[in-house]
Amino acid sequence: MIVVATSEGELAGMCDRLRALGVRSVEVVAPSDTRRVVLASVEDGAGAAGLVVSLRAQGAMAVTRPDGGAALEAWHRDTRPLTFGRRLSVCLAWSEHDRRNLPGLIELGPGGFGSGHHPTTSQIIEELADRVVGGERVLDVGCGSGILGLCALRLGAARVVAADIELDAVEAARRNAHLNGMGARLEATLDPLGRIDGPFDIVLANIARAGVVELAPELVSHVAPRGWLVVGGISPSQCSQVVDFLHPLTEGTRRTSGVWSAVVLGRA
Repeated sequence: MIVVATSEGELAGMCDRLRALGVRSVEVVAPSDTRRVVLASVEDGAGAAGLVVSLRAQGAMAVTRPDGGAALEAWHRDTRPLTFGRRLSVCLAWSEHDRRNLPGLIELGPGGFGSGHHPTTSQIIEELADRVVGGERVLDVGCGSGILGLCALRLGAARVVAADIELDAVEAARRNAHLNGMGARLEATLDPLGRIDGPFDIVLANIARAGVVELAPELVSHVAPRGWLVVGGISPSQCSQVVDFLHPLTEGTRRTSGVWSAVVLGRA
């Protein structure tokens, strides 16, 4: 089985394309007023994987899906929308779950790391939901899918620069920005921090301890006088050490979930 996320306007064309590729059985799910999800039966797993590669090469948001049993149950569980307070929600574009009444919806296509399920991502999203007031300029270091920058924009931030060292991540962030109607407000780049003009009201760095330590001076220098930095992907035992590397910024708040923590810092 393959799943393709499309829109009402592109639905007929997508179904025609699937039939031209040899798919004979399709089912359409309408999880929102604008999103359409096409379920297409394919005879074997290798054929499904090849079809997904072909569709993605044509720009479609296609993934493989288990046909049944525990694997399908896990699929449905893992593709449920996530809600963060009353301001924000995140959902994979190909999810079959209803999302008509979700607040501040962000949809994500394939590619890049970050869907909101990992604690390191959700901790920073929760921090954004608590802190973004509107109009901020945001730098997302190690942007992955672009999820953090997109959440900031949905909450009212003015512009985002999303940086990563992986081309796949930069391309995914661009695609996701356009998917959510934010292409004009998010700039995704492979440029190193030293070539990105600051400062920024908010700097996001969900890049683990080694990445934070390596980039610490540049992360600090990109924080505006009244701005703040949040670092994630670190363990609770690493927090104090990481904060020391980010001097003269001082720790404000800390979130911990199991073995993961995120720390917010600002200028004293």
